[in-house]
Amino acid sequence: MLKFIKTVICLALFVLPVTGQTAPYEAEPLTKDEAALMGAYIGNGKVIIVGEAAANLRIVDGYIPNTKEKEQQLVYLLTREHYNSYSYKNAGPKKDQDGNADFERDKNGQGISLRLDGSIYTRKFNDGENGKLLRIKPLKSMADLRKEAAVSVPPRHSYAKSADLVDLATVVQGLHYDLRYTTGNNLFGEPLVLSKKAYLDRSAAQALGRVQKDLRSYGYGLVIWEAYRSWSDFKLATLALGEKYKNYLPKAENGFSHNTGRSIAVSLYELSTGDAVPMICDFDSVSLAQYSDYPGGTELERWQRDLLREQMTKEGFTASKNEWWHFDYDHKTKYQILNISEP
Repeated sequence: MLKFIKTVICLALFVLPVTGQTAPYEAEPLTKDEAALMGAYIGNGKVIIVGEAAANLRIVDGYIPNTKEKEQQLVYLLTREHYNSYSYKNAGPKKDQDGNADFERDKNGQGISLRLDGSIYTRKFNDGENGKLLRIKPLKSMADLRKEAAVSVPPRHSYAKSADLVDLATVVQGLHYDLRYTTGNNLFGEPLVLSKKAYLDRSAAQALGRVQKDLRSYGYGLVIWEAYRSWSDFKLATLALGEKYKNYLPKAENGFSHNTGRSIAVSLYELSTGDAVPMICDFDSVSLAQYSDYPGGTELERWQRDLLREQMTKEGFTASKNEWWHFDYDHKTKYQILNISEP
């Protein structure tokens, strides 16, 4: 749902290739006290990302979302010397560079600052990391805003193509549904969409079925977070955002990709248990972790995110760089903005 969030902050490599039929390593979890240090630290005009690689903490120095200048990255592999003190060796361009990294924690044990060779960086918690989630309270009641959206006129585009919407449950077997905007577990804290079904264009749904089938060999299935949404529901979201947060979405008069029936937001669940996979961040997280190249989190989380992108793009979906969970099918073709709630 959210648009690109502008931030002046360098990119990491160190991305595990997605090749085998299962995760190509046995995930070794960090200790709880070390995991509490992972996240984004900001200062001196740049962002430091602390993540995990091979069961050790790793620093990516100078992260900028979607940058093409990957060769400028500095990657430090940390070795614990004391509880909050680490030494490092540079795994990036300057492999002969060594140094020290010292963390400070809050009363709950969460990392709140990082001293990297004399420079101080302050922790900027990703959405939900410290138990606090971004929730937007509309200035009017959702019922009043829904009435306003219902009488608003959707845009009229002279595009030749229009989606053939189908109920995903009738086309793709084994999907799990966690339609966030039909519940209170979303940015607004209350339901936005009244329909409890997930619709998608037929050809996109068939492609999604191929993804679902291919993911089985990895032990995963797809979770649907968001699919087609009527223009009126989109208009309601723009009204609920208000003036302060209006840049989180495109302008209502232009429509939104989810209004065309060709966009979908997905995650993973484990076939063995049926449990949702704890991904690198949650749906619509307003944080650096929303970006598809975010080098934080654990090695397993990055591998799962990249596996999802690989499987989706292989079947014709285009992956968003700004929201790892968002994909568009046949994105180069213009489709009509639709405003029907139940096809």
